[in-house]
Amino acid sequence: MKRVAYGLILAIFLAVFLMMPAGTAMAASPSDDMRGIWLSFGDYSTLGMKDVDETTYMENVASFLDTASKYNINTVFLHVRAFDDAIWMSDTFPASSYMSSKAARNVSAADTYSYDPLADFIEVAKDYDVEVHAWMNPYRINSSMFLDPGKSANMTRVKTAIKELSAYDIDGIHFDDYFYHSQGGYVKNYKSQKVYARDITPEQKRKKVNKLIKSVYRLCQKKDLVFGISPQANYANDMNSGADVQTWLTQEGYVDYLVPQIYWTDQYGAEGTTTMYSDRLNEFGGLRTNSARLYAGLALYRCGYDFTYDHGWVRSNKNMVTQIKKAKEAGWDGFVLFSASYLYNKESAKERKNLRKAL
Repeated sequence: MKRVAYGLILAIFLAVFLMMPAGTAMAASPSDDMRGIWLSFGDYSTLGMKDVDETTYMENVASFLDTASKYNINTVFLHVRAFDDAIWMSDTFPASSYMSSKAARNVSAADTYSYDPLADFIEVAKDYDVEVHAWMNPYRINSSMFLDPGKSANMTRVKTAIKELSAYDIDGIHFDDYFYHSQGGYVKNYKSQKVYARDITPEQKRKKVNKLIKSVYRLCQKKDLVFGISPQANYANDMNSGADVQTWLTQEGYVDYLVPQIYWTDQYGAEGTTTMYSDRLNEFGGLRTNSARLYAGLALYRCGYDFTYDHGWVRSNKNMVTQIKKAKEAGWDGFVLFSASYLYNKESAKERKNLRKAL
């Protein structure tokens, strides 16, 4: 009976597959056991990835992944485009100045790097059975100037980067929470002068952003890539700045997953009585009615440091363990730690020891 059932299932699958139009991609699936870590542009130097020869680069990447494996990390969100730049051999975008001191805005990454940082990272990651998701700040040019996400030229520029990245053996595309956040100004395209978007309402912002997000989602589906976004874990701020988390967690066709950055403890406030982490966990979890995965973005970088309104980071050395447990109990699908450098700092040593035991 088992053979008959298996044969019937296989036959049905083959029939459906053969009926697909030519060129139809089998879309990748988001992980329901995410144990991720963000590797930021700010981590390159700390991890020995900047201004080194290729052999040293790959050795240092291996060293980091060896450390990450001790925490059972299965996914690295690698910062590939932080400032309208590239850590891959791009003919379109300049090299990252955080990866190479030779980077210049008027010189392509392909003409700057002597080897391909992204390709080499992926190669080493496969030895550790670790997925690599290409993390992009889609609009940021520098700390005070952003591409206007409502302009078609800027949408095209973002999608050009994704198309270039899809030539690599990556597993997904990941956006950070930079939408209409600029305090300095927005540009019509990467070559233009500043323009300001102060007269745009939150609803207009969300509409413009969603047009791009839906388009990126479709592109990622065609390229067999998972697509997700990491918004701040403040619902009101998200909705006001164009990050339409309500739509992304209730309608299909926008994201495969969301990683709200829940960077607080349950001992928040002057009295330490506000359960900020749990409150935000429940708020975002309560929004979800579609098939998107939810991963908790966790502040490893805060462990061991005292904050005026969040003393919980020094009152316990099991914040990460507790937060991961609460996310799982709430039906979330995993977690992502910020960031790679903090697997090494002394302030979070006790937290990491407890985290390793738990994982």
